[in-house]
Amino acid sequence: MLFLTSLLSLSTQADPLLDFKLFNAPDPSKRKINLPTVSWIVNPQAETFCQQAQPKDGFASRPEGCVYWQIAAARCTLVTRPSTTHSQLGHLLLLCMEGK
Repeated sequence: MLFLTSLLSLSTQADPLLDFKLFNAPDPSKRKINLPTVSWIVNPQAETFCQQAQPKDGFASRPEGCVYWQIAAARCTLVTRPSTTHSQLGHLLLLCMEGK
């Protein structure tokens, strides 16, 4: 019983960057960038980096990272702090492809 209680307490302290819920990929017709070229930059000041990056058509931020994009060039640049998750990278990529 003690073991079960420990497991339950761990789940209430879950890391918000770990998101393993299933989702449906957005329809290609609803994406602003359908097949992007993707770059990944690691920077401890990720959000500031995205705000200052040029050229860009837009950017979005999440905890521990951000993404900016160029629609005509079909380019997404993911920027994360040195410690990140696969889930974070996936969320940033989807934000870029949807342009929001």
